[in-house]
Amino acid sequence: MTRSPHQDTTGQDTTGPDTTGPDTTGPDTTGPDTTGPDTAGPEHARRWAGADFQDPPRTDGGVALCGACRATGTCRLGLETEVRDGTGGARFELTCPREHEGGPDVAHGGWTAAVLDDCLGHVPLLNGVLSVTAELSVSFVKPVPVGRPLGVHAWVDRREGSRWYLRGEMALLPGGAVLARASGIWVTRDPSHFARHRQWLAGQVGPTGPTGAGSP
Repeated sequence: MTRSPHQDTTGQDTTGPDTTGPDTTGPDTTGPDTTGPDTAGPEHARRWAGADFQDPPRTDGGVALCGACRATGTCRLGLETEVRDGTGGARFELTCPREHEGGPDVAHGGWTAAVLDDCLGHVPLLNGVLSVTAELSVSFVKPVPVGRPLGVHAWVDRREGSRWYLRGEMALLPGGAVLARASGIWVTRDPSHFARHRQWLAGQVGPTGPTGAGSP
């Protein structure tokens, strides 16, 4: 027979009566945890777009996903495919989603600019280089239709040190009519770039809120 830890060698229970009394703490009133996931620390940064920001998760069509799009597994801007063009640039196929409509049946200009920023920025990424946008200029040639097949071609104009000078065009498919053009400068960064940004941002919060808030 196995002896309980609360029995003496005679087999008698030696714990004695329970003298703690009834539970008076009452029901748990703290409620469910509503703080949500940590979206500020380095772990979130690692989940955001891959372990080192140079190999982000991709869709079946090869489109690199940013942090917000990774949660859904699709590009919210409407990019469907992404492939290298054999010359160091890349080609993309996409459709403007209805939720980005500006004028009747045409894309909001901000969507067009965001897509070109995204596509041009993927060129260094496809070459294994982390970079951030330093400058972006967009020429809106024609209104971009919602729900129609579109293509973007992005390529390297030149490189100078840490700067990538990139260009791109958005066209209506299948005819190829140019709808918008973009050019810009991307600057290479190491993986600690975002950690440095978080450190800098933490220093911008004062006792009365963000620096400058409430100032005359």
